[in-house]
Amino acid sequence: MTPFALLQQIAQRCKSHAANLPSRVEAVQYWRGVGFVLAGQRYVVPMSDVSEILTSPKLTAVPGVKHWVQGIANVRGRLVPIMDLAAFLAERSSMQRSKRVLIIEKGDLINGLVVDAVLGMQHFPQESFREIQSGEISERITPYVSGLYRRDGENWPVFSIEALVNNQHYMDIAV
Repeated sequence: MTPFALLQQIAQRCKSHAANLPSRVEAVQYWRGVGFVLAGQRYVVPMSDVSEILTSPKLTAVPGVKHWVQGIANVRGRLVPIMDLAAFLAERSSMQRSKRVLIIEKGDLINGLVVDAVLGMQHFPQESFREIQSGEISERITPYVSGLYRRDGENWPVFSIEALVNNQHYMDIAV
C-alpha cells in the first residue's frame, strides 16, 4: 500500500467515525420588559423606561392637583410625583395590597406610576410583536399602547411611557 493510499484510508475511517456537527439553529431575539397589571389587564413596559419598582412610598399630599395625582414621595433624595395610572385612564383599579409604583424616567421627567401589581421581567420573541386591532383593549388605553406581544396564548400590550408623557392632559396636573 502506498503512503498516499494509507492516508486516504485513514481519512475515510475518520470521516465515518466523526460526530456530526450540531444542526444550525437560528438564535431567537428577545424583547424584555416589566410586566404589570392594571384594571385586571396585563401590560408590559420596556425595561429601559423603568428605573425602579417600589412598594407604596410615604406620600405628601399636594393641594390643587387632579384626582390621579396621589402626592409627592421622597425617593432616595429626589421628590417624585406619584400618579395613579388607573385613575388617569379612568379604569377601575383593584384595592389589593400588591400595588406597586413603577418609577419612570424620560429625559428630565421622573414620575411614579401606581399599578395594581408587578409581574417582573418578561421576555418575548421579537417576531411575536404586532399592532393592536380595534376592540382588543379599552379605547381609553389605546393611545398609550404601541402594539402587543403574544406568548402562551396571552396578549401583552406594550404600554408606551413616551405616549403618556407626551400627552398634554397627563402633564397638566393642576385643577
